Amino acid sequence: MEYIKIAQVPDAVLHKKGNTVKGVLHLTTHHLIFTLPQVETAPRGSQELWLCYPMIERVTFTKGSALLYAPDKDESFQLTKGANLRIICRDYTFLAFDFKDVKQCNDVFESLLKLTCVNSLENLYAFLYSPVKIEAPLNGWKIYEPVREFARQGLKLNSPNSSSEHPGDKMWRMSNINESYRVCTSYPSVIVTPASISNSVLHHASKFRSKGRMPALTYYHKYNGCSIIRCSQPLVGLKQNRSMQDEKLLLEVTKTNDASSVLIVDARPVANAIAQTALGAGSEIVEYYPNAKKVFLNIDNIHVIRDSLNKVTEALKNTDISMEPPNQDLLIKSGWLKLIYTVLTGLDMIVKSLHLNKQHLLLHCSDGWDRTSQLAALAQLLLDPYYRTLEGIMVLIEKDWLSFGHRFNERSGHLQSETKFVDNSEYSSTNQAQHAIKQVTTHFRHRKHVKYTSPIFHQFLDCIYQLLKQNPTIFEFNERFLRRLLYHLYSCQYGTFLYDSELERRQAKTIKGWMKLYIPIFRRFRFGTNCLDGLTRNSMVS
Repeated sequence: MEYIKIAQVPDAVLHKKGNTVKGVLHLTTHHLIFTLPQVETAPRGSQELWLCYPMIERVTFTKGSALLYAPDKDESFQLTKGANLRIICRDYTFLAFDFKDVKQCNDVFESLLKLTCVNSLENLYAFLYSPVKIEAPLNGWKIYEPVREFARQGLKLNSPNSSSEHPGDKMWRMSNINESYRVCTSYPSVIVTPASISNSVLHHASKFRSKGRMPALTYYHKYNGCSIIRCSQPLVGLKQNRSMQDEKLLLEVTKTNDASSVLIVDARPVANAIAQTALGAGSEIVEYYPNAKKVFLNIDNIHVIRDSLNKVTEALKNTDISMEPPNQDLLIKSGWLKLIYTVLTGLDMIVKSLHLNKQHLLLHCSDGWDRTSQLAALAQLLLDPYYRTLEGIMVLIEKDWLSFGHRFNERSGHLQSETKFVDNSEYSSTNQAQHAIKQVTTHFRHRKHVKYTSPIFHQFLDCIYQLLKQNPTIFEFNERFLRRLLYHLYSCQYGTFLYDSELERRQAKTIKGWMKLYIPIFRRFRFGTNCLDGLTRNSMVS
């Protein structure tokens, strides 16, 4: 391939977790592969390290050995020879490679840049990946089917226009108003709404919500008939606008069972919601909604979360070349655990409100695809034991993250930027002035590139990890499963997390003829769960 300037380096040195080994570095079309000399007694697969290019978060090219930057190594003349590449992976694996020849290092650096920074999603690994034997019979498009899933929840509906004698079905119906995605491009094609709400009311209600993301049912709690409704912020603005259709929709939700109240949960800090009012949006005026209460959960936005995890990465930066523990002060100052605590505290309140206090929940943040997806999915994980199974968690992610339009491509930054490849070697620079100008330009380009990237799904997985550590016997999966999910979020080996909406995924499949979309088949891993007794319970909070 023309992008590969050098295909093999026979005497490269790998640094990982403070250990150093010498081997052969290979650059292929989709993977960087590091192999050790063959040892007959070594277990199969232990002699190779594979790294697919989309997993690369940052590469730094510097003269000298990577060990020059190790806090527990003494600088010596030998370490100043050659050059090195230090690689930060998107699953927080840290690697460093030493090269004897600076030119070889430069060729590998430039090859990695071209192979990692592609200009189109269709150039990613998923479009060329062929499923292994265990995956071939399975169709990832069929993991989640709305009619089947809502029937499992307790609403026995067969189609958007079906009629049923089931008492609960008379309260809810499936609407095909968004069948062509014209009402809301980021919503699913099938929307569940109170049976008394017509498509005309839904259409007008969508105009009152940011990005057209009207209130829609995502979970029916058959234990008491309460529901979780998700949407985006209302377009209240400084004039305190109101929508009769939006108010009627929420009123009809309260009539679907004997619970007469609704808890409006705004995931944002109050100050953020007020600031949005000046931009024409804002938060619900409770007086317009009968029998409704409102709470703010004070969960920070995508920018705070991104900055926090960047600080965690900074605390871990030397774990490739040193066995010293991470910088504990930086880990504390990152505030990452505080952000997790805020989400879980809000989650505790909303789950108890629905399950114990019999309140319907209306969840939203700003646009309803980040914090809203987190809270809705985590609440269902606690309320419904099905979502704590392997199949259930995949259905939950398909429903509340993929179908309801979390912007995976935008938040994950699958189309990498060249700004993440930093050349500090000055190997190819003609003079220091040009190099300095290049660094300043790169800085501002980098700030623009990361504006909308944020580890929202990573935070969601970390919240599940905290719940799993506290209740290990009521989950069918374990930490390894969560780590694998994080890996495939960025690996682009499968098409699951490539696009920003259900509409975009369908267009990729039908218009471009792309049929190779697969959910990762996690059953091929051993999970080590020792007890599933908790799966028989209605709820973790009952």
